[in-house]
Amino acid sequence: MAVQGWRQWLQVLAAVAIGVGIVAVGGYLLLSRSASPAPGGSQATPTQSTVELWDAYEQARAAAQGRLADATLVSASTQWQQPDEHALLAGARDWSFVFYSAEQKSVLDVAVSTGEAQVVKQTRVWVAPGILAEGKWRAGPRDALLAFLACEGEAFLADHPETVVDLNLAQGEDGDPVWTVVALDVSDRSALAVSIDGETGSVVAYTS
Repeated sequence: MAVQGWRQWLQVLAAVAIGVGIVAVGGYLLLSRSASPAPGGSQATPTQSTVELWDAYEQARAAAQGRLADATLVSASTQWQQPDEHALLAGARDWSFVFYSAEQKSVLDVAVSTGEAQVVKQTRVWVAPGILAEGKWRAGPRDALLAFLACEGEAFLADHPETVVDLNLAQGEDGDPVWTVVALDVSDRSALAVSIDGETGSVVAYTS
């Protein structure tokens, strides 16, 4: 694929990622009217609570199966706005999940933040998405984020302070879980994408 084509693909993916983050935060605001408004994505500091992936997944699964009993996990994602290396590794304040119900042929979007889960959207689909099997991803995204930082991610964040970072976990082409980290500088559209095998932790794709 040509370089320009890769850049266009990255920009589309990042735009979708930003939309997912907005949905997640919007769902959380519906959960808690008393919470102060905050921009989409995480800007973790030592004084802010983070949510572990597996804990968030269990809460999201309970919410999804409360709506559709056969709901199974399709993907998990989170987002940081203007993070540095330490903010990424500190963890995420919110997660968004997609679940699929074969019985209802529907997907559910579930937002989780600080221990609360909310189904924010249900959509009928005609093609079944890939189901994410349980595996080493249960331990969380730290190794994937370290791989991203090692693949020029640390330098990218330092050089691009307006960066939005999206982290997504979904089934790869071979059926195994894959982490994808996309960093997009919203000021100049510079982008960096790294995909990491969810079982081995090895980098399987890298584009800048």
